[in-house]
Amino acid sequence: MNSRGVQLASFLVLVFLIFPLIVIIGASFTTTPYVQFPPTGFTLKWYGDLVGRSDFLQSFIDSVVIGLVTVAGVGIVGTPTALSLRFGPERGRQVLRSFVTAPLTLPTIVTAVALLQVYYVSGLDFPWIAVTLGHILVTLPYYIRTLGAGLESLDPSALEAAESLGASRKRIFFKIIMPGVVPSIFAGMIFVFITSFDQVTMSIFFSSGSFMPLPIRIFSYIEFAIDPMIAAVSTLLIVVAFVAVIFMQKAMGLERGFAA
Repeated sequence: MNSRGVQLASFLVLVFLIFPLIVIIGASFTTTPYVQFPPTGFTLKWYGDLVGRSDFLQSFIDSVVIGLVTVAGVGIVGTPTALSLRFGPERGRQVLRSFVTAPLTLPTIVTAVALLQVYYVSGLDFPWIAVTLGHILVTLPYYIRTLGAGLESLDPSALEAAESLGASRKRIFFKIIMPGVVPSIFAGMIFVFITSFDQVTMSIFFSSGSFMPLPIRIFSYIEFAIDPMIAAVSTLLIVVAFVAVIFMQKAMGLERGFAA
Protein backbone atom coordinates (compact mmCIF):
# COMPACT_ATOMS: atom_id res chain seq x y z
CA MET A 1 0.00 0.00 0.00
CA ASN A 2 1.43 3.42 -1.01
CA SER A 3 1.77 6.36 1.36
CA ARG A 4 -1.42 8.01 0.07
CA GLY A 5 -3.41 4.87 0.80
CA VAL A 6 -1.96 4.70 4.31
CA GLN A 7 -2.86 8.34 4.90
CA LEU A 8 -6.41 7.76 3.67
CA ALA A 9 -6.85 4.70 5.87
CA SER A 10 -5.48 6.60 8.87
CA PHE A 11 -7.87 9.48 8.17
CA LEU A 12 -10.88 7.14 7.97
CA VAL A 13 -9.93 5.46 11.24
CA LEU A 14 -9.53 8.87 12.88
CA VAL A 15 -12.97 9.97 11.64
CA PHE A 16 -14.48 6.70 12.87
CA LEU A 17 -13.05 7.32 16.36
CA ILE A 18 -13.76 11.04 16.64
CA PHE A 19 -17.12 11.44 14.90
CA PRO A 20 -19.21 9.89 17.74
CA LEU A 21 -17.56 12.33 20.17
CA ILE A 22 -18.41 15.25 17.88
CA VAL A 23 -22.03 14.09 17.73
CA ILE A 24 -22.32 13.89 21.54
CA ILE A 25 -20.65 17.26 22.12
CA GLY A 26 -22.75 18.96 19.44
CA ALA A 27 -26.00 17.43 20.69
CA SER A 28 -25.37 18.82 24.19
CA PHE A 29 -25.94 22.37 22.89
CA THR A 30 -29.16 21.79 20.95
CA THR A 31 -32.30 23.74 21.87
CA THR A 32 -34.59 20.79 21.14
CA PRO A 33 -35.82 18.67 24.09
CA TYR A 34 -34.33 15.56 22.49
CA VAL A 35 -30.88 14.57 21.27
CA GLN A 36 -30.34 15.97 17.81
CA PHE A 37 -27.33 16.34 15.53
CA PRO A 38 -26.63 18.71 13.91
CA PRO A 39 -27.92 20.75 16.84
CA THR A 40 -30.75 23.22 16.40
CA GLY A 41 -29.66 26.56 17.81
CA PHE A 42 -27.29 26.94 20.74
CA THR A 43 -28.03 26.77 24.46
CA LEU A 44 -26.35 25.94 27.76
CA LYS A 45 -29.69 24.97 29.31
CA TRP A 46 -28.82 21.31 29.61
CA TYR A 47 -25.60 22.07 31.48
CA GLY A 48 -27.62 24.30 33.81
CA ASP A 49 -30.12 21.48 34.38
CA LEU A 50 -27.22 19.14 35.14
CA VAL A 51 -25.79 21.51 37.76
CA GLY A 52 -29.14 21.47 39.53
CA ARG A 53 -29.31 17.66 39.74
CA SER A 54 -27.98 16.68 43.16
CA ASP A 55 -28.35 12.97 42.33
CA PHE A 56 -25.92 13.25 39.42
CA LEU A 57 -23.52 15.27 41.56
CA GLN A 58 -23.59 12.63 44.31
CA SER A 59 -23.06 9.87 41.76
CA PHE A 60 -20.11 11.79 40.33
CA ILE A 61 -18.57 12.14 43.81
CA ASP A 62 -19.13 8.43 44.50
CA SER A 63 -17.44 7.47 41.22
CA VAL A 64 -14.46 9.75 41.91
CA VAL A 65 -14.00 8.35 45.43
CA ILE A 66 -14.30 4.76 44.20
CA GLY A 67 -11.81 5.50 41.42
CA LEU A 68 -9.26 7.03 43.80
CA VAL A 69 -9.57 4.19 46.31
CA THR A 70 -9.26 1.70 43.45
CA VAL A 71 -6.09 3.43 42.25
CA ALA A 72 -4.63 3.25 45.78
CA GLY A 73 -5.55 -0.41 46.19
CA VAL A 74 -4.20 -1.39 42.79
CA GLY A 75 -0.98 0.53 43.44
CA ILE A 76 -0.44 -1.15 46.81
CA VAL A 77 -1.06 -4.64 45.43
CA GLY A 78 0.11 -4.27 41.85
CA THR A 79 3.46 -2.52 42.30
CA PRO A 80 5.18 -5.23 44.38
CA THR A 81 3.54 -7.88 42.21
CA ALA A 82 4.97 -6.35 39.02
CA LEU A 83 8.39 -6.09 40.68
CA SER A 84 8.19 -9.75 41.68
CA LEU A 85 7.30 -10.75 38.12
CA ARG A 86 10.35 -8.87 36.84
CA PHE A 87 12.98 -9.53 39.50
CA GLY A 88 11.60 -12.46 41.50
CA PRO A 89 12.70 -16.10 41.30
CA GLU A 90 12.16 -17.60 37.87
CA ARG A 91 10.46 -20.66 39.32
CA GLY A 92 7.46 -18.81 40.71
CA ARG A 93 6.98 -16.17 38.02
CA GLN A 94 4.77 -18.22 35.73
CA VAL A 95 2.44 -19.25 38.55
CA LEU A 96 2.17 -15.67 39.80
CA ARG A 97 1.63 -14.34 36.27
CA SER A 98 -1.16 -16.83 35.67
CA PHE A 99 -2.78 -15.87 38.96
CA VAL A 100 -2.75 -12.09 38.44
CA THR A 101 -3.94 -12.29 34.83
CA ALA A 102 -6.77 -14.73 35.60
CA PRO A 103 -9.44 -11.96 35.65
CA LEU A 104 -8.60 -11.22 32.01
CA THR A 105 -9.63 -14.72 30.98
CA LEU A 106 -13.13 -14.38 32.46
CA PRO A 107 -15.95 -12.08 31.31
CA THR A 108 -16.38 -9.22 33.76
CA ILE A 109 -19.97 -10.24 34.39
CA VAL A 110 -18.81 -13.66 35.63
CA THR A 111 -16.43 -12.01 38.09
CA ALA A 112 -19.21 -9.63 39.17
CA VAL A 113 -21.68 -12.46 39.83
CA ALA A 114 -19.06 -14.39 41.82
CA LEU A 115 -18.27 -11.31 43.90
CA LEU A 116 -21.99 -10.73 44.44
CA GLN A 117 -22.36 -14.22 45.90
CA VAL A 118 -19.41 -13.62 48.25
CA TYR A 119 -20.96 -10.29 49.24
CA TYR A 120 -24.28 -11.88 50.20
CA VAL A 121 -22.68 -14.81 52.02
CA SER A 122 -20.46 -12.46 54.05
CA GLY A 123 -23.47 -10.46 55.22
CA LEU A 124 -21.81 -7.11 54.47
CA ASP A 125 -23.99 -4.07 53.97
CA PHE A 126 -21.39 -1.78 52.43
CA PRO A 127 -21.93 -1.87 48.64
CA TRP A 128 -19.21 0.68 47.93
CA ILE A 129 -16.64 -1.71 49.44
CA ALA A 130 -17.84 -4.50 47.15
CA VAL A 131 -17.75 -2.20 44.13
CA THR A 132 -14.23 -1.02 44.98
CA LEU A 133 -12.98 -4.59 45.42
CA GLY A 134 -14.56 -5.51 42.10
CA HIS A 135 -12.90 -2.58 40.36
CA ILE A 136 -9.54 -3.58 41.84
CA LEU A 137 -9.98 -7.13 40.52
CA VAL A 138 -10.85 -5.86 37.05
CA THR A 139 -8.12 -3.22 36.72
CA LEU A 140 -5.23 -4.90 38.55
CA PRO A 141 -3.99 -6.99 35.57
CA TYR A 142 -3.85 -3.90 33.33
CA TYR A 143 -1.81 -1.96 35.89
CA ILE A 144 0.61 -4.85 36.35
CA ARG A 145 1.09 -5.20 32.60
CA THR A 146 1.64 -1.45 32.15
CA LEU A 147 4.18 -1.32 34.97
CA GLY A 148 5.73 -4.57 33.75
CA ALA A 149 6.30 -2.99 30.33
CA GLY A 150 8.14 -0.12 32.04
CA LEU A 151 10.26 -2.53 34.05
CA GLU A 152 11.18 -4.50 30.93
CA SER A 153 12.33 -1.27 29.26
CA LEU A 154 14.91 -0.57 31.98
CA ASP A 155 18.53 -0.75 30.81
CA PRO A 156 19.99 -3.97 32.27
CA SER A 157 23.50 -2.56 32.00
CA ALA A 158 22.62 0.26 34.42
CA LEU A 159 21.41 -2.26 36.99
CA GLU A 160 24.48 -4.42 36.51
CA ALA A 161 26.82 -1.43 36.76
CA ALA A 162 25.22 -0.25 40.01
CA GLU A 163 25.46 -3.73 41.48
CA SER A 164 29.10 -4.18 40.41
CA LEU A 165 29.97 -0.84 42.06
CA GLY A 166 28.64 -2.12 45.38
CA ALA A 167 25.25 -0.41 45.50
CA SER A 168 22.81 -2.10 47.82
CA ARG A 169 19.50 -3.47 46.57
CA LYS A 170 17.68 -0.69 48.39
CA ARG A 171 19.79 1.97 46.71
CA ILE A 172 19.36 0.37 43.28
CA PHE A 173 15.61 0.25 43.82
CA PHE A 174 15.21 3.91 44.82
CA LYS A 175 17.90 5.43 42.57
CA ILE A 176 17.54 3.44 39.35
CA ILE A 177 14.40 1.28 39.21
CA MET A 178 11.80 3.68 40.63
CA PRO A 179 12.88 6.79 38.68
CA GLY A 180 12.83 4.70 35.52
CA VAL A 181 9.30 3.38 35.99
CA VAL A 182 7.57 6.46 37.46
CA PRO A 183 6.01 7.27 34.03
CA SER A 184 4.63 3.73 33.79
CA ILE A 185 3.24 3.94 37.33
CA PHE A 186 1.40 7.17 36.59
CA ALA A 187 0.20 5.89 33.22
CA GLY A 188 -1.15 2.75 34.87
CA MET A 189 -2.86 4.73 37.64
CA ILE A 190 -4.56 7.09 35.19
CA PHE A 191 -5.70 4.10 33.14
CA VAL A 192 -7.02 2.40 36.29
CA PHE A 193 -8.92 5.52 37.36
CA ILE A 194 -10.57 6.00 33.96
CA THR A 195 -11.48 2.31 33.73
CA SER A 196 -12.91 2.33 37.26
CA PHE A 197 -14.83 5.55 36.67
CA ASP A 198 -16.39 4.08 33.51
CA GLN A 199 -17.04 0.58 34.89
CA VAL A 200 -20.67 -0.52 34.44
CA THR A 201 -20.74 -4.32 34.61
CA MET A 202 -19.17 -4.58 38.06
CA SER A 203 -21.05 -1.59 39.51
CA ILE A 204 -24.57 -2.44 38.40
CA PHE A 205 -24.86 -5.48 40.67
CA PHE A 206 -24.28 -3.45 43.84
CA SER A 207 -26.15 -0.24 43.00
CA SER A 208 -29.25 0.87 44.84
CA GLY A 209 -31.35 3.99 45.26
CA SER A 210 -28.92 5.38 47.83
CA PHE A 211 -25.71 4.28 46.11
CA MET A 212 -25.35 4.64 42.35
CA PRO A 213 -22.06 5.41 40.56
CA LEU A 214 -22.30 7.84 37.68
CA PRO A 215 -22.33 5.30 34.78
CA ILE A 216 -25.21 3.46 36.45
CA ARG A 217 -26.99 6.77 37.10
CA ILE A 218 -26.74 7.59 33.41
CA PHE A 219 -27.92 4.10 32.43
CA SER A 220 -30.88 4.37 34.81
CA TYR A 221 -31.78 7.84 33.55
CA ILE A 222 -31.90 6.93 29.85
CA GLU A 223 -34.32 4.09 30.60
CA PHE A 224 -37.00 6.73 31.10
CA ALA A 225 -35.80 9.76 29.13
CA ILE A 226 -33.22 10.58 26.50
CA ASP A 227 -32.69 14.32 26.47
CA PRO A 228 -29.63 16.48 25.78
CA MET A 229 -28.72 16.55 29.47
CA ILE A 230 -27.24 13.08 28.97
CA ALA A 231 -25.17 14.49 26.11
CA ALA A 232 -24.02 17.25 28.49
CA VAL A 233 -22.91 14.66 31.06
CA SER A 234 -21.08 12.71 28.38
CA THR A 235 -19.38 15.86 27.11
CA LEU A 236 -18.05 16.65 30.58
CA LEU A 237 -16.71 13.11 30.91
CA ILE A 238 -15.01 13.43 27.51
CA VAL A 239 -13.38 16.67 28.66
CA VAL A 240 -12.17 15.04 31.91
CA ALA A 241 -10.65 12.10 30.01
CA PHE A 242 -9.06 14.45 27.48
CA VAL A 243 -7.52 16.60 30.23
CA ALA A 244 -6.17 13.47 31.95
CA VAL A 245 -4.48 12.31 28.74
CA ILE A 246 -3.05 15.78 28.04
CA PHE A 247 -1.73 15.96 31.61
CA MET A 248 -0.02 12.60 31.27
CA GLN A 249 1.46 13.56 27.91
CA LYS A 250 2.79 16.88 29.23
CA ALA A 251 4.08 15.41 32.48
CA MET A 252 5.88 12.33 31.20
CA GLY A 253 4.88 11.43 27.65
CA LEU A 254 2.53 8.66 26.62
CA GLU A 255 5.30 6.76 24.87
CA ARG A 256 7.32 6.64 28.10
CA GLY A 257 4.34 5.63 30.21
CA PHE A 258 3.53 2.67 27.98
CA ALA A 259 7.09 1.86 26.98
CA ALA A 260 7.78 -1.77 26.29
